Amino acid sequence: MTLDHIVKLQLKRVNAFQGLIIDADTWQDAHNYHSNQHRIHLLAFHGTGIVQGLNVVSHNPPDLSVTIQPGLAIDPEGNTIIIPQEQHYQIQTRRKGTTYLIIQFREIPTEPYQPPDGGQATRILEAYRIQERDKLPKEPYVELARINFDAAKESIKDAKVPSKPGENEINLNFREEIKKETPAASVVPAPSAARKAPPEVKEVSVPPRETITLGHTVLGSAEKNLHVDGLKNLVKDINQKSNFVVELAENISLDKDIGHYAMIYMAGNSNFELSDEQQEALRGFLQSGGFILGEGCSEGEGQSKGAREFGLAFNKLASKLKSKLETVQRGHTLLSAANIFSVVPPGAEPIGLLLQGGNMIYSGSDYGCAWNGGHQNDSLSRDIIRASFEIGTNIIIYAHMVGAANH
Repeated sequence: MTLDHIVKLQLKRVNAFQGLIIDADTWQDAHNYHSNQHRIHLLAFHGTGIVQGLNVVSHNPPDLSVTIQPGLAIDPEGNTIIIPQEQHYQIQTRRKGTTYLIIQFREIPTEPYQPPDGGQATRILEAYRIQERDKLPKEPYVELARINFDAAKESIKDAKVPSKPGENEINLNFREEIKKETPAASVVPAPSAARKAPPEVKEVSVPPRETITLGHTVLGSAEKNLHVDGLKNLVKDINQKSNFVVELAENISLDKDIGHYAMIYMAGNSNFELSDEQQEALRGFLQSGGFILGEGCSEGEGQSKGAREFGLAFNKLASKLKSKLETVQRGHTLLSAANIFSVVPPGAEPIGLLLQGGNMIYSGSDYGCAWNGGHQNDSLSRDIIRASFEIGTNIIIYAHMVGAANH
């Protein structure tokens, strides 16, 4: 249940008066009112995801199963999911690739029955089910973990480096968790004579946030600051909302010293050609796990043609670098790396388009302009800007995760 659905939901409660006939529909309406109020409260004030627990760890001794610890979650419909006891889950698939482990809310009719022998269930048990999927489902769910699974290996293990899980290691990086804030207590100060010394403050060690380095360069005849402002806005948004720190370097040179970047963002609005030395530097960059994101800018009169020329030149470059770009379809990890999309969202361009092959991605959506509010003479809606930031976050985190796994 999204915010759009919440604000359109009309709450209806029972109007009690003397002589009101109480039947099954009346009871149902009364319970639905309180249930919907509770769900709206959870979604509006707390959000969706794991509240506490539900950690996924390898079985002891390790085999092709995992242990799911007790815990609590809220699904996208505002339903509360409780796993009260530790669960041992055996991975069933033998398909090689990403396996998603999820939980979903379920209602189960249960006893007592009326009449007692084979009658109608008089209670509904609010329960759950644990599932493994090769693709994330359309219906509401909460992700517990994902595993780059290979049944030929003997066991599933906890990740040695949690931010960079390897094959058959449990990946917890895509779990959505609800962060609880502890409200400050209201304290009335005592008279000065009765005041006690403040309690000793203990330092809490906070693990450092992982850094992603992003390089920006402009190819062709465009101005060197093309899309820089939009990139800065995206970096600021990721740094505020994620567990990563993104560092941006502007107008970098494509030479042998680019190896320390996680991703290089290439922008332009015209045809371009790179020298043999630049192509060789990029080839080594990709082989070392680096990612390249290309995007044509369509802002300004006649620039739609220039953006198309840039896209064709980028596709030609991808072929030279042995990366075959193909359209990103529903179910691709780019659409779920951090935020969930069913299709590629539009940016400053009205049609969303992402191509991906190897460690290269091309965007025909002009997100760079969307990250800065849209074209000068064509402002974008808040929904499109928000979706552009979310897919931008997906792209950078996806590139970081895949690149790290390929190191």
